[in-house]
Amino acid sequence: MKALIGNFDARKDSKRRVAVASGIREQISACDGENFVLVPDPDPQDGRDCYLWLFPDVYFRRLAASMKRSGLTTEQQQGLDRWLAIAQVVKPDGQGRIVIPERSIKYAVVAEELKLSCNGNHIEIWPRDKWDAQYDDVKATLPRSVFDLATDDLADE
Repeated sequence: MKALIGNFDARKDSKRRVAVASGIREQISACDGENFVLVPDPDPQDGRDCYLWLFPDVYFRRLAASMKRSGLTTEQQQGLDRWLAIAQVVKPDGQGRIVIPERSIKYAVVAEELKLSCNGNHIEIWPRDKWDAQYDDVKATLPRSVFDLATDDLADE
């Protein structure tokens, strides 16, 4: 799957439907799946509230299988098992909307005004005000060394 990029405003309506922006859907190929898997952030950092993560379904299943095969400790395996148990498959309707299940809302903070923030292999669903507070005034910085390493890897292909 190619890296998902960008961020998009969205709204949760009274039926818990959220439109997955066409700018996101266009980045997902058919081989990554037509549906999505919705899970809570597995490890919210720095005391941050837990938000929802959305993965293309086929990609998520490959990712989960890869995690299962890795050498996990018993505690990590139990955490993975619980995380997979609360994962929800959500199917977009004809307008690209998904319904956020009540069960998922129980595990995470979901507001009416949302930000869908692409983060490489998944989409994070944030309350828009929390996303704005975290990212609006932050200058995007990337150490030059990270860019150089990636550029070198591409040159080797």
